[in-house]
This record gives sequence, C-alpha cells and structure tokens, in this order.
Amino acid sequence: MALDRPAGLGQLTNAIGSLHAKHGAANQRAPSCCAFNWCPDAFIHVLRASSYRSSIGALFRTVENMSQSSSLKRKQQPTISSFFGKTTSSSGESTNKAAGLNGLGRAKQRVREEESNLSPSPEDKGEYLDDEDEDIVPPSRKRVKSSRISTDGANAAAKGNDDDVPQSPHRNVPASSRTERFRFQSSPVSSLNAEGSQVEGREAIDTERERKRKENLHQKFVRRLGGPGCLPSLDHDSNANTAMAEGGEDEEEALDEEDVAPPPSTKARGARKAASTKLTPLEKQVIDIKNKHKDAILVVEVGYKFRFFGEDARIAAKELSIVCIPGKLRFDEHPSEAHLNRFASASIPVHRLHVHVKRLVRAGHKVGVVRQLETAALKAAGDNRNAPFERKLTHLYTKGTYIDDTEELEGLNAVGANSAAPATGYLLCMTESNAKGWGNDEKVQVGILAVQPATGNIIHDSFEDGFMRTEIETRLLHIAPCEFLLIGDVSRATDKLVQHLSGSKMNVFGDKVRVERVSKSKTAAAESHSHVSSFYAGRMKATSTIQDERARDLLDKVLNLPEDVTICLSAMIKHLKEYNLENVFDLTKYFQPFSARSHMLLNGNTLINLEIYQNQTEQTSKGSLFWTLDRTKTRFGQRLLRKWVGRPLLDKQELEDRVAAVTELKDSDATPRVGRLKTLLSKVKTDLEKNLLRIYYGKCTRPELLTVLQTLQLIATEFSHVKSPADAGFDSPVINEAITQLPAVLDDVVSYLNKINLHSAKADDKFSFFQESEETDEITEQKLGIGSVEHDLEEYRNTAAEILCKKKVCYVTNAGIEYLIEVENSSLQMKKIPASWRKISGTKKVSRFHPPEVVNLMRERDQHKEALAAACDKAFLGLLADISTKYQPFRDCIQALATLDCFMSLAAVAAQPGYVRPTYADEARISVRGGRHPMVEQLLLDTYVPNDTELGIDGTRALLVTGPNMGGKSSYVRQVALISIMGQIGSYVPAESATLGMLDAVYTRMGAFDNMLAGESTFMVELSETSDILKQATPRSLVILDELGRGTSTHDGVAIAQAVLDYMVRDIRSLTLFITHYQHLSNLARTFPNGELRNVHMKFTESGKDGQDITFLYEVGEGVAHRSYGLNVARLANIPSSVLDVAYTKSADLEEKIKRKNLEGMAKGLSRVLENGENGGELMERLLSEVEQL
Repeated sequence: MALDRPAGLGQLTNAIGSLHAKHGAANQRAPSCCAFNWCPDAFIHVLRASSYRSSIGALFRTVENMSQSSSLKRKQQPTISSFFGKTTSSSGESTNKAAGLNGLGRAKQRVREEESNLSPSPEDKGEYLDDEDEDIVPPSRKRVKSSRISTDGANAAAKGNDDDVPQSPHRNVPASSRTERFRFQSSPVSSLNAEGSQVEGREAIDTERERKRKENLHQKFVRRLGGPGCLPSLDHDSNANTAMAEGGEDEEEALDEEDVAPPPSTKARGARKAASTKLTPLEKQVIDIKNKHKDAILVVEVGYKFRFFGEDARIAAKELSIVCIPGKLRFDEHPSEAHLNRFASASIPVHRLHVHVKRLVRAGHKVGVVRQLETAALKAAGDNRNAPFERKLTHLYTKGTYIDDTEELEGLNAVGANSAAPATGYLLCMTESNAKGWGNDEKVQVGILAVQPATGNIIHDSFEDGFMRTEIETRLLHIAPCEFLLIGDVSRATDKLVQHLSGSKMNVFGDKVRVERVSKSKTAAAESHSHVSSFYAGRMKATSTIQDERARDLLDKVLNLPEDVTICLSAMIKHLKEYNLENVFDLTKYFQPFSARSHMLLNGNTLINLEIYQNQTEQTSKGSLFWTLDRTKTRFGQRLLRKWVGRPLLDKQELEDRVAAVTELKDSDATPRVGRLKTLLSKVKTDLEKNLLRIYYGKCTRPELLTVLQTLQLIATEFSHVKSPADAGFDSPVINEAITQLPAVLDDVVSYLNKINLHSAKADDKFSFFQESEETDEITEQKLGIGSVEHDLEEYRNTAAEILCKKKVCYVTNAGIEYLIEVENSSLQMKKIPASWRKISGTKKVSRFHPPEVVNLMRERDQHKEALAAACDKAFLGLLADISTKYQPFRDCIQALATLDCFMSLAAVAAQPGYVRPTYADEARISVRGGRHPMVEQLLLDTYVPNDTELGIDGTRALLVTGPNMGGKSSYVRQVALISIMGQIGSYVPAESATLGMLDAVYTRMGAFDNMLAGESTFMVELSETSDILKQATPRSLVILDELGRGTSTHDGVAIAQAVLDYMVRDIRSLTLFITHYQHLSNLARTFPNGELRNVHMKFTESGKDGQDITFLYEVGEGVAHRSYGLNVARLANIPSSVLDVAYTKSADLEEKIKRKNLEGMAKGLSRVLENGENGGELMERLLSEVEQL
C-alpha cells in the first residue's frame, strides 16, 4: 500500500543509518519487524505500524523540544539530522564528522538503491505543497484525521507560535519539521549536507546544558538501537512529555491497522516466537476464503488497492511483473516459515483490476476477486465499527467465464481482413465411457457439451470414437475451446489428446488451455437427469407467463438429450453456477447439435491440412481460408462467418438462396440501399452480441448499456420504414427477411432510453442515471435526506457567523476536505474560536476549522450517500433484469445484422477480379476451368497459374497425380478442395467457371509426422488416418491422399498405395486425388477401361547439362512423370556440390542397373511368348508398359 512518510523521517532514517554503521549495531540482534537492512523506505514501513507511532512521535517531540530556543527564528530551528551530527568539542567534532560521513556514504548508497528500485510516485508520497499558501495538505482522496495536542514544558513554549505553524492531521509531529521534510530537495543526503552547514552557526547559541542533554539522548538511542523493544522503551522514557492524539481514523488508516503485525514484546524469546504466529484480522479473512477456493488466485480489496497474499502474491508478481514483498507463502502455518511474521504480498491499483485479472486468466489461472462489502460511513454508523471490514468473494474468473471486458466500447473500429481469428471462448465439458473392444479395436462412447458464455451458444454431441480419437479431435478443432471440464476418468488416449491440444496454439489465446476435472459417480446418469429436470422446473416457474408453450417445447428438447450429454449439461450447470453464469442455460433456443447432417464434414486433419482457420507455418489467421473470406465489419458478424466457413451447407436450396443474396449485393454495390447497409455496419463499434449477454447476466455497466441501446436504436431507425419483407427493397428473400428483423426492437429500445439520463449514463453517474420521473422511492428518499442535511449545513453558517461576530461565513474546501471554516490568524475572531472546534489545517495567514455540528452533519450526509448508492445500484439491476426479458427479440435483431454483415463480406470477395459464381449439381461432381488457389493467389507476388479439374461420379472419379518435387502437386489438390468448400459456403470461387456437386465431406491424408504421445511412428499415423478415411468416406466425399506408403520400404509402400487406390476407386467410388512418386502405380489406370482413374502430372522442362536444370510450369498435363528430380531440390537446398556430385553418380548407376534389369526381364518375357504362345496378350501389355517407363 502507499505509505505516508512522517515529517522529518527522511533525515531520521539517514541519521539512523549513519549511527548504525558507526557503532556497529549491525552485529546486534534486531527485532524481526525491523530486519530491513536499514533501507529508508523499509524503515518507514515499520514506523507506520501502530506500536511504533507513539514511540517515534515521542522521540520527535523530545528532540525538537530540547533543540528549540525562544530566541531562534523558525528557519533556524535545528532538525533531527543536525542534532545527531553535533558534538561537545571541536576535536571530537572532526572525528564524529568523519565517522558520520562514513555512515552517511553508506546511507546515501542505500537511499539511491532503494529509490532506483521503488521509484515512488507522487501519489505514493502522500502529501504535497499547496501552491497558494505553501501549506502542507494531505491528498484529496483521503479524509483527514484531526488531532488535538496537549503539551507541557518546552512544548507549551513552542505552541506560542501556533499561528505560523500548520496543524498536521496525521501525526503528533512538530510542524516545522514537517515543512522542512516535504520541501523539494535533490536527495536526502544533500539535505543532510545542507543542514550540516548550519550547525556551526547554531553552536554559538546552544548552551552547555542543552548539548549535554542532546548527547545523553544520543548515546541512549545508540545503546538501545537494534535491541529488542528499543523503540517502545524510548517511548516509555519520553512518556511524560507525550500526549496521545484524539479523533477517529479515516478509511485507509483503519484498513492499514488490519494487516499490521503484532508489536514486538519484551517477553522471553519463546514467547515472542509464539506471538509472531498470531494472525491479524485481515489475514484470518484471507485464509478463510482461501480454504474455500484453494485453486483460485485471490485478489483482495484493501482500502485503495487490491492485494495478493502468500503464494498468490508470488504468482501474481511473476505473471504481472509487479513487486512482491517477501513473507510467508503458505497458508497452513508450516514450521518452515515460522521465522516469518506476515504473508508475502503484492498490490495493484483499483482502476487496473480488470487489466491484471485479464492477464492472469489468459495465463490459465483461476482468479477470485474479494471485495469489501462495507464502506467507511456505514461502518462508522453500525454496531461493528471496531471490527475489520467485511469481505466476500464476489467474482470468479477463468478464460471461458471472463466476460467483464468492455474494452471494445472504446472506439472499436471494423475488424478487417488482416485481423486475427476471433476468440471462440467456449467451455467444453466431456465425458467418456468404454463401449467395446480394446487395443486397436477400442471403441469409446463420448458425450460433449460446449458453452460460449459470452454469446449464449451451446453445442452438444454424442458419438462413438475409435482408438485414434479422430472424432474427438475433429470436434475440438472446430469448437476450439479455451477451457476443458472432464467428467470422471477418461481413457489414456483421450487424456493425451486433450493435453496435446491444450498446450498447442489451436486455442483462442495462443497459450495453455485450462483443464479442470470433476468426479463421476456410478449413478451419474440418474442424478444428472434429476438435477437438470429440477433446474429447468424452477426456471419455468419463474417464467410461467412468458411464452409458456414455447418454453415447454424447448424444455422437452433439453430433457430428451442423450444420457452422456445430460451428464455434461448437469456438470456444466454446477460449474457455471460458481461463476454466476448459470442463466445461460435458460436460452435453450441456442442448443445446437454438432453432428447435424445439414453441413459438410471437415474433420481435424482437413482443418489443419487445408489451413481453414490457421496457416501451418505461423499458426496465425493470415493465409487461411477464413482470412481470405473475412471482410466483416463487426465482431458478431465475424464469429458467424467463422461458423459458415467451418460448416459448409448441404442443402442445395439454402445454398442457392445464399449465393443469390451475395450476387445481388455485389451487383448492386453502387445503389443507395446497399450503401445504407455499408454505412450502418461501419457505425456499429461495439460487440452487441457480447454486450447483450452481459446485460442478461447483470454485469453490464451504465456507459455500456447506453452504448448498446443507442446502437440498437441506430440500427432499428435506419430501417424503421420496413414493416414486412416486401418493404426491404431487395430481390433476395434472405436479405429481406434479415432487414425485417432490424426495426422490430425500436419501440422497446426507445422506451428504455426514455428512462435514462443520457449525459449521466455516459459519465457513469449512478446518482442521476435515471430520469427524475423514473427514480424509485428509495432513491428519492435518500436524495431528500441529503438535501435536508445540506440545508442544515447552510443554516449553520449563520450560527458560525454569530459565534465569530462576522456578517458572513463561507465554507471552503481544501485538499478535498469540505465545509471548512477559514479564519485569519491575525483577526480578532481567532480569540472567539470555541474549544470544541477542531483545527484541520492552516497556513501562516489562515487557520481552517471543523465545528462538531458540521462534523456530525457531514457524517449523516455520508450515510445518506452510501444508502443512495446502494439504492441506485439496486434500481439499475432491476432495469437490466427488465431488459433481459427482451433478450430474444434483441438477439434476433443482432443475429440478422450479423447475417447481413456476412453477406456483405462474401460480396466483397465476389467483387474481386477472376471470381465466378458456381453452379450446383445434385450429384457428386467437380468441374472447374481455370481454377486458382484462393490463399496463395493473394499472398503470391507473381501471377498464379490456373488449372482445370474434371471429376464426376459417372466419368473420371480419381486422378493419379505425379510430378517432380516442388512441382505444385500439393497446391493443386488443395486448390480443388478449397474451391469445393468455398462453393458450399455460398461464396464465389477463383475460377473461370465452376460446377460443383453437393459433397458431404472432405478427407485429407497429407504430411508426415509421428505421435510420440500415443507411441505411434510416422508410418503408423499415416496408415491409421488412411484407415479412418476408408471407413468414413462415401461416394459423395472428396478424398485427398498425398504420397501414401512413403514411410516404409519401396515394395511395401507401392503395394499399400496400389491396394488403397484400387479400393477407393472400385469399391467406395469417392472423388479422389492421389499424389505419388511411385511411377508403377500408373499401370493401375489400365485396369479401368472406362477411365475412372486417370494419370496426370505437373509439367516441367529440362535444360542444361544432362537435364539437371528444371523449370516448373505448374500446369497439369496428361500422363505420368517418370522422374521426381529430387536431386534438383537438393541443389536448391544448397547441399554441398561434392555431395551432389556423388549423388548424381549413384543415381545414374542405379538408374542404369534398373534399366538393365528391366530389359533382361523383357527379353525373358518375349522369349516365353515366342516359345509357348500362351497368355501372349497379357505378356505383351506388360512389355509395352515397361517399354513406356524405359
């Protein structure tokens, strides 16, 4: 916490450092609370402890009283530093100066180190100079603690100059010392030197008796310094000249008292050790809350800061790069930390809370916010005024449940094509049970339920998966959860898959995904069904009059979910209840099954290999298909487009309607109606979908609510003339239907805006947020109470004027302290000040007072203000609850605008040169002329070479693609798949013309990688993925197989590749693109007389010596490429020339041997034909194929 430094403490601490070095006090045993290596700021922290304030106050007063003289002017008064620097003789003076400088050098070095490490801000220093009066005043954010000082002896003489001395509200310290302390100086050490120069002038005035008294006190302090109980002992000796301050403590002072360690005692060492383990009230509160939430990092509100304690402080310091004050890390009073008397701590400012919470949850932590439930005013008026402030855990946050971010309200511009993919924010709950089999034949039954708290979307599915867990991986890559909730024990393979994906960059924040686990009982199914039923039964009672029939239909839908999904639903309801987000399950309309067959299936391998959401190089959105199509202007539109990209349509009519809408927007781009849509979308600066759900949860702020209502009003007003789809003015029915949804909310939005004071809502002024006619009775009552108190305060001015015998008295405000009565020190009114008036502050010219009547009225006013704040918050939550009843129409309006945003985005893509509207066929077919790769074309600086593709269920169903390495084979097959996906999204495609059939899935087997987590080699992974494709592919699927069989010997690889290709074409009859370097596979095409399998290759030209220079043409041609030209790639990769020379020689030798062997085989075969004449036709075909390869 920010600590205020008492007056003169800089000089005192530096002098202590000098004395400590001079007298060897470092070798003495110091109290545990003072073990700070004698750095000034650390010592200041000790002095703030309640047990030391009176001691230091006594020391200040004793020393100053002995050093003051009635004949000295104020500017000549000695300071603490000058007192400690004086000696009784000139010879001793030089010796002491040398010793003092030695200690002073050490103090100077420590001060510089501390200042470089801590660098306190002006706010932390606590006080500043008043520009007008040079008066020392406390900061405006704190209330002043008044004090009354009674003195005797020398103090009474010093009080004679009270008119010139400002009264300190914080400490019983002479004001002259405070003034000297807080004037700007270059450094504490330079201030000592400056004051040292005045010592010689004062020595002639001081008497011998005063010097002896100073020296005695000096020696006494040195003897006690570093010993147990030194400061309390000094306080006891000076008690005769000390008077305790009176008056109440302000809020932050009271809070500081909560976490101060117990004062050191003069008891035996064992007793002191036992006392050091005593917990403060604040620490007890923290431990009690921590025991209930052991897995959360607690952020505790303490006064004007939020603080971390123990191990939480260490983690926060690491993640947030803030300072951690050392101390105990454990909360269980472990013996290893018995020597520490307080917890480690770190702190953050109140206004930066959500910035730091956001950083912690992004790092995968669970964060709990503990707030004070009492205010200073209400606590002072209550019965527990002496107890610590009541605190309670008010919020819990994780990645998936953190929805309190309102940064997007601050001028969020449109999200363009260069933006990253939006964070999905899904929490995914999963349960698994053994179905049948074991080993490679293992089958598991899996249920999942994913919730997006920020938008209310819920996805569920129940399915069976094999030992490779490809179905689970597909769903996880589609949903991209930021948090897992695993129910019960899951299999080893599933657990490894979750661990692998949770640590990869597929998650939305680009770092580790949080994984939580809950137990699962044997009767989980029955318990879950009962829990879900009772949950929705209670909800229906609360909303029985609102859309009752519709709610019952949706409830039946939820209760009829599969058993394993119901288990997940029950667990998720309990999980989100901890975060006060269980209301999301009221929105049962947004329950959607994942495996609906109305969409094309893109499994996990396809999403990765075709770079649907992320590129494979940098794992970012740029270069992905989503990046290519994303021209949206709003966040909620961007999220909807992401769904469209991952779930292409299978319904031909729906697809035709979507493409027709895109076409109309593209062709009518210059018309006023399309321009109106563009303008409207560009004006939407906030994420309405998330904001609306924050209203539903009751977490919305007042400025945020105003922004949402004004934005909805803008949207509805733009099309207020539309009463039916026919009024929208477009030909496309889907556009007209979406526009019709927009003005439907206008009346409700206007009625809510009429209740709000717009200026106050924008300024987040809770007290005048509502129009006067809309304020509740409780708000009105408290405002009247405040008005009455303020009237009484004004009336008291007349009373004060009578007391002071003045015509008029005005209140002044100084340093944030209101209702001060200011009196000139030289006036006659000073003699008429009643004894009950408290002097708060003053200058040389004036003094400022608080009469007790004013103090009481201010306390009453503060109580009314606190009650008013509570009433305003209650009324605001009531307004949010009222708006929540309109959630459905508001959500439909936002969803309609998101749909229009997606149409406009696809229209912008369609307007690019070289894009064409595809035509759709009922059968499985891909007929593309002049097709291009959509992402490579945008990233490539040169012109992309187009290629044709012709695949159909009745003609050529498969292409065997060969060609040199780096010849463009993989880019070509990806291009075909991406054009098919884009067409079924409803987008134009990069081609001269395209006819596309309705494909139910795209499967890919590309790349080479192992799976060490599952103990699988590269070849095993390759064959396992191929096995899944053979099981799942249908005649309406597109299958891409890239270099199957390369992970083993040539003979085995060729055999496997040929068998798979033959099975795909002959039995499954899928549309297939098969890339290979095995030229022998080209013979398989001869076995399909109707041309179902066709050989194509990537064209190239040879040049240079022995044809070693290859030029890639990137064009698809008929036939087979009989060489792969791998050595050319080796040359491009800068393999040493000596190695290449050997490789060329070996390659030529091997090629010659193979040709010779083939010729010998041909000769033997020809000889058998001529001798026997049997099977001559088959042998001749084989001989001809071998001749072609030669």
